[in-house]
Amino acid sequence: MNKTEDDIQYLIQIVNKDQEIHEKKKFLENAPVRIREINKKVKAMMDELEESQSFVEKLDKERRHLEREISAQSAKIDQKKIEQRNVKTNKEFRALSTEIDYLSKLVDKEEERVLVILEEMEVKKKEINAITERIKSEKDVLLGEKRVLEDGMKRKEEDLKILEDEKVRILPHISENVRRLYDRILVKKGDSGVANLVHDICQGCYSRVPPQKAHEIRKNSQILRCEVCGRILVYFSVD
Repeated sequence: MNKTEDDIQYLIQIVNKDQEIHEKKKFLENAPVRIREINKKVKAMMDELEESQSFVEKLDKERRHLEREISAQSAKIDQKKIEQRNVKTNKEFRALSTEIDYLSKLVDKEEERVLVILEEMEVKKKEINAITERIKSEKDVLLGEKRVLEDGMKRKEEDLKILEDEKVRILPHISENVRRLYDRILVKKGDSGVANLVHDICQGCYSRVPPQKAHEIRKNSQILRCEVCGRILVYFSVD
């Protein structure tokens, strides 16, 4: 096996490392985005629940206040009726009647409001139950996915360090001129400076390679590049 053939065998190792590195980097880029989406969904559910609960508490506070007002005003009405029985003039009687009528209307209005509040609270409590059930069914699933992603990120970061170290150990074995070519293409393409040929298709840009050139590439005996993307083309079987 000559030096060029040796270089190609090392390039095959490199492209496999590059593929794994690319996949792990892609996961590490996408996982935080998904985690943020999960956090946002969980927060939205919890905020919705908290908002509904706060609304019910506000309604209940208003209800208790109105019931105290109704009780106090009812007591005033009873007191005014007692006073009315003891008045000596029609003017005093009419004045008390006006006060009693005003307080009675106020009580009626407040009692109507209490009924509206109770209806609103009933509707809102049903909403809270529905939200709570949704949280029970969705939150654990989302948080479970988040844990899997976080654990996956830790593993991928560890694997990435190993792969990059293994790649660094391979590169010095490649001829200097080929290594410089690989480095230039890698900087330009970002994922790898090498691509495998599968069914006469460059796996870097998925362009078809002319049959005669594909035949030469499959020999793995010379440095040949894709005419479309410029990557060095090598051939190895894939599962």
